[in-house]
Amino acid sequence: MNQKTRITRQTPSFKIENGIIKGEECSFMDSKDNNFGEMLLENMKKNSSVIGQVDVESGKEDPYGEMADRSIRCALWMKNENLKPGDVIAICTNNHLDSIIPCLASLYTGVIFNPWWDHGLTKEIARHFINLTKPKVLFTNEDTVNIALEVSKEENINIKIIVFGCTSASLLSFNEIIKKQDSKQVENFKCNKFKNNNQPAFITYTSGTTGFPKGVLHSHKSLFGNIRLADHLNHDKCIALCYSTLCWITGIICPFLSIAHINKRIVANDYSPKQLCQLVEKYKINWILMGTSPTNRLLTSGEITKHDLSSIEYIWIGGAVLKEESQKTLQKLLPSAQIIQLYGMTEFGGIVVHQTNDEKLDSIGTIAKNLQMKIIDPESGKILGPNETGEACFKSPHMMIEYYNNPEKTKEAIDTDGWMHTGDLCYYDENGFIFIIDRLKELIKWRGHHVSPAIVEQLIQTIPGVTEAAVVAVADAEDDERPFAFVAKIPDTIISEEDVKKLVQDNLPDQMRLRGGVKFLNAIPHTASGKINRTELKKIASAYARKS
Repeated sequence: MNQKTRITRQTPSFKIENGIIKGEECSFMDSKDNNFGEMLLENMKKNSSVIGQVDVESGKEDPYGEMADRSIRCALWMKNENLKPGDVIAICTNNHLDSIIPCLASLYTGVIFNPWWDHGLTKEIARHFINLTKPKVLFTNEDTVNIALEVSKEENINIKIIVFGCTSASLLSFNEIIKKQDSKQVENFKCNKFKNNNQPAFITYTSGTTGFPKGVLHSHKSLFGNIRLADHLNHDKCIALCYSTLCWITGIICPFLSIAHINKRIVANDYSPKQLCQLVEKYKINWILMGTSPTNRLLTSGEITKHDLSSIEYIWIGGAVLKEESQKTLQKLLPSAQIIQLYGMTEFGGIVVHQTNDEKLDSIGTIAKNLQMKIIDPESGKILGPNETGEACFKSPHMMIEYYNNPEKTKEAIDTDGWMHTGDLCYYDENGFIFIIDRLKELIKWRGHHVSPAIVEQLIQTIPGVTEAAVVAVADAEDDERPFAFVAKIPDTIISEEDVKKLVQDNLPDQMRLRGGVKFLNAIPHTASGKINRTELKKIASAYARKS
C-alpha cells in the first residue's frame, strides 16, 4: 500500500477540567443522518464491483453489489413477514459471507437485530435470550436449530427459524427466502426513514462473567458515532481481519466499518496463530483487530518469524490489558506495524480509550474524541485527581440507550447525570494517560487488603512457556479470600506450582501471594464474548477452600 495513506501517530487531544477528562469535541453527525443502514447501502451500491469480503474456507469473493442485493432481498422478506420497526430478530451463527446480511436488512427496515452467543450456547442461555427479547425470527446454523426449537416450544413462544446453509427439507433455508424476492422490488427498494436517529438498531450481550448476560440496546446514532470515531484511526481500502463473530461488539462494528471504508474483509473462524499468519501472507492483510488472549498466544507460538507479515500496518488489541513487555516484543517482531491497545465497552458500542503513541505503553492511552471520563471514590462518589485510584465513569453522546427490558440494571449503571459506572478500577496521571488496575467486582479481599488479579496474572505470564493465567478468589475461613491461580502453558513446558508461587512471592506484596493454590489447565475457559470465565474458574477453585 502507498505509504502516503498510512495514519501517522497522533498527539492526544483532550483537556482536564475539575477532575473530568474531556476528549476533543468533533462533529460525528450530519443533519441528513437518519438510517445508518441507508448509508452503508449507498456505499455498497456505489462500489458494486469492489470485493467486500472473502471466505477463507471456500475462497469465494463477495462483491459489494452482491452483498447489497442479498441484504435488500432479506429486508423485503422481513417486510413480507410483517416485521415492523422495533420488532426483534435473533442471529446465532459463526462467520460466513451471509452472517452480516440479516443485520444490514434489519437496519434498512428498523427491525432490531440481536446476535446470540454462537459458541457454548446451552438451553438455559437460549431460554434467557428468548424470554428477554421475544424475537420473531431466528437466523441460525443447523447445529443450533434443535436448542432453539426445544426452548421456544417449552416457553410457548413462536419463532420462525431460518437456517444458513440448510440441507434439510424440513427447515426453511436462507438461500430460499432470498431467491423468492421479486427483482423489480429489489430495484425499487428504499430504506425506512425514522423520526430521528435514536431509533433502536441492535441488542448485543454483555460478557456474562458474573451471571446471565444483559442485553445492551444501541441506536442508529450510536452506530454513526462509533464508526466515525474510528475514522481517524483507520483509512480506506484496508484488507481487514477480525475473528470476532456477531456476538461480540467488535464482530458487529468491524463489518460495518469495512463497508463504511470500502475495505476488503477476510472472513475466518477458529483462530490459531498459524492460520492468522498464513492468511496475512496469502491475502496481504494490513489491518487486524484481535483480543489480548489471541495476541499472547501469537507471541508464544513462534509463528511470527516463520511467515512474511510485512503487509501488516495496523494491529488493534482489546479485551484486556496487554502487558507492556508483550507489546514491545510484538512491535519488535513487526516493526512496520502500528500497534495500539484499545479500551472499549459493549455499553459504549466501541472505543472509549486508545493509545495514540508509544511514550507510555503501560497505559491504555488517552480518552477518545467526544467522550468524557472521571475517576470517583467507589464509596463516597467523590471525584479523584491524578494518580488516585478509583472507579472509572464515562459519558458519551453515542452510548447505549439502556439495558433492554432491565430498568433496574440501567439505573444502577447510568446515574442521573448520564455517567456510566464501569466497575473498572483505574487512575490517570498528570498527562492524562489512563491506567486500568482491575475490575472492582474481581478484586480479592485478603485480610482486608485488596488484591488485583490483573497484576498477579501479568507477572505469571512473564514465565517462559505460559500462554495465559487467571487469578480468582477462593473462600477462606481465616483470611476471607485467598488468591488462586489457574495457568495454561505450552505442551511439554516444565513449570511447577512452586515455580509460580515463588515468582509471585518474590516480586509482589505479601497479600498477593498465591495462598489459595495453583492449578494447571490445558486452556483457560472463556465466555462466548472472549472474556475469562471467572464464574467457572471460581467453581473449580471452591474445591480448594479451607473450611476451618
